[in-house]
Amino acid sequence: MTTTIQIDNNTKKKLFKIKLKLEEQKGSGISYNEIIEYLINNQKKPLIDKRNLEEFRSLEGILPKGTLNVYLKEKRKDLEREEKRAPLKVQQK
Repeated sequence: MTTTIQIDNNTKKKLFKIKLKLEEQKGSGISYNEIIEYLINNQKKPLIDKRNLEEFRSLEGILPKGTLNVYLKEKRKDLEREEKRAPLKVQQK
């Protein structure tokens, strides 16, 4: 099953540069799907990084205790819903 994603021009240019490098290494053409799989499989840091919560932390003392847990729970639900709509294909090794 295929799906359409929207990206801005800057991101598209970056993906295209990666595409050219990977095609040069492989010696043949690759799809954007293969590029995204490569990036996911070779990421150096987790997708959910505590540094991404800096804006949330700036509200410390304003929001009730336990709000961080609610926020993380909702983000997890969002990711699960997105995964159900368009599941990631994991390559078997």
